[in-house]
Amino acid sequence: MMETDKKYLCDNSPKSPCSSPMKPIQIQNTTGWTCILLLSGIATIFGSAIPVGFTIGVVNTPSHIIKQWCNESVISRYGVNLSDQHLDNLWSAIVSIFLIGGMIGSIFGAWVADKVGRKGSMIVGGAMALSSAVMFIICKPINSVEIMVLARFIAGLSGGLVTAVMPMYLTELAPINLRGATGTFCPLGLCAGVVIGQIMGFPFILGREDTWNYLLGFYAILILLSVMSLPWLPESPKYLYAVRGLRQKALRELSRLRELPCEYVCGELEEKEEVSADGWSVCKLLCSRPLRLNLSLVCALQAGQQFSGINAVFYYSVNIFKSAGLSEANAQYASLGAGAINFFVALLMIPIVNRFPRRFLAVGSCTMATACLVLLSFSITFMHSFTWMPYLSIVAVLSYVFWYGVGLGPIPYFIGAELFDLGPRPFAMALGSVSNWTANFLVGMTFLQLQYLIGPYSFLIFATITGLLAVFLKICLPETNVLVLAKEEIRKMSLTAEHIERN
Repeated sequence: MMETDKKYLCDNSPKSPCSSPMKPIQIQNTTGWTCILLLSGIATIFGSAIPVGFTIGVVNTPSHIIKQWCNESVISRYGVNLSDQHLDNLWSAIVSIFLIGGMIGSIFGAWVADKVGRKGSMIVGGAMALSSAVMFIICKPINSVEIMVLARFIAGLSGGLVTAVMPMYLTELAPINLRGATGTFCPLGLCAGVVIGQIMGFPFILGREDTWNYLLGFYAILILLSVMSLPWLPESPKYLYAVRGLRQKALRELSRLRELPCEYVCGELEEKEEVSADGWSVCKLLCSRPLRLNLSLVCALQAGQQFSGINAVFYYSVNIFKSAGLSEANAQYASLGAGAINFFVALLMIPIVNRFPRRFLAVGSCTMATACLVLLSFSITFMHSFTWMPYLSIVAVLSYVFWYGVGLGPIPYFIGAELFDLGPRPFAMALGSVSNWTANFLVGMTFLQLQYLIGPYSFLIFATITGLLAVFLKICLPETNVLVLAKEEIRKMSLTAEHIERN
């Protein structure tokens, strides 16, 4: 086809197939991974998701070194020697300010996504993460605890924005047959970041008294590497078309994404559910009765992911492995192994997630996680009653991490993109992200107190929540995997045809 013919077919003239009332031939469902789509996924994983996970996991191993520096900094600057209790309170504030920043960043995620675009939001999040990394590096030379607290807060703002926008950005870039796979990229990056943070925090790498500030800001390298891909990263074509009204630019971006002439991708922009995107806000979404159940599902899945106790299990895993007879160092390596399992399951879900119904994965994950949490509570309670019980607790931890990664890990991040049309989608995913960070904050603030009050029975609280979530999803969650729905529709049509033939 001549170049002038391509231009003619994609213009706004009445004769253009793109404006014809007839539905064009849609072949986007058969398109696969393209270079631009892969580059977008890899760049956002390394430049956005991994830095968030890294910040979550990096402070655990060198915490005693950083706490000691905080006390010395306060003494040198203010002449006050903090007691153990005040030092613990300061450390809790440093840890929790990251989660508070995440909540605030999530709240503004929808507004930023619509104002500067999906790609623009990722750039804003990366810029904030990079500035926080610089603050981490300089806080030790300038002897300022305040700079560290500010860095944690800004990193949290970036994390909230990333978790609210990144799954939406990638699922809007992907063809319909790859939306589930791209939706898993965000949790994959978070898991990878946690594992990298744990590894880099070992004393023989960067978790030492003279290098811990470089450890905290290490993710700046990943962000700077991902910056090189910015000129090639596309903006979401659906955002350009439905929110900004830039039809020609949207067609060019989609054509580049699919590596197809733009006459073949016109129909994908005009999917009925993506046409109207104006007039939505958080208040309108909250007041919309027809969307209330879908919003409840998104928030329940996001909050349930944290209330399942995943961070509490990782926190307690070192003690569990030590009770099984491992040394302190080996227990930390075993805990790192549990994190590695979480990462590899997330990696495994990329090709698998579209092969199974979302409901099956979500309900199955919640059900099995509930069973593992009950088993963990039981095995810790009777840890010293039987010689084999510590090993059962290790099995319970590793099994829980596996089943968490099958459904509770990836699905909450992208389910909002499948349950909501383009207009309310940013606000639904922002509220879901707020639920996730809020639940993370509440678990972090209450788990140690629960451990003090009821010991291992605290895991039964998490088991109850995941069990109730499984029931709620079983009853209310509609199937959103369009490939599974299409296969089911074809099967029903085939059965109907056979029935007609027989009669």
